[in-house]
Amino acid sequence: MQEPTVPENLAELPAIIREGAFRAVIEIPAGSVDKQQYDPATKSFPVDLRNGEPRRITFLPYPANYGFIPGTRMDKGLGGDGDALDVFVLCGALPSGTILEVEVIGIIELLDAGERDDKLVALPLDPSLRTMEASDITELPEAARTILVAWLLNYDPDDGAELIAVKGRQEAMTTATRWRK
Repeated sequence: MQEPTVPENLAELPAIIREGAFRAVIEIPAGSVDKQQYDPATKSFPVDLRNGEPRRITFLPYPANYGFIPGTRMDKGLGGDGDALDVFVLCGALPSGTILEVEVIGIIELLDAGERDDKLVALPLDPSLRTMEASDITELPEAARTILVAWLLNYDPDDGAELIAVKGRQEAMTTATRWRK
């Protein structure tokens, strides 16, 4: 299967569309077991490799669409992982390469191999894509928050991720703004 291609470097798109609205790029559809990562050189979403082998999740599939906020970078010099800020978008499965407007409602703060690897939690602004309503992560069903955290702590035992905290909308907005390029 050929990966979708895109016409521009998605990592360079602006993060903020307007007040309270961020842009998200989906790399991995909800329900997938293949770890894909956007490659700006080829403008595609190939399966990530680890030790020369395709990286496949041997735990539960991705519980939500997973991607990044373009125009952000978690600077290694400031304790980040050097990548764009990650985001879970809670809605039905979207194909790799989907670019959509999202409302950030929370953040799951993680430490991974000594580096911050935070995950924003967001909902699509398009009401037709929403499967739930919440303006803050605290308004999500507790089971949904538990699933996301448990998945992040268990999907890749080699990473040894540690939970720092789950925080609400305001902290998530501050983090997203902090890491803008």
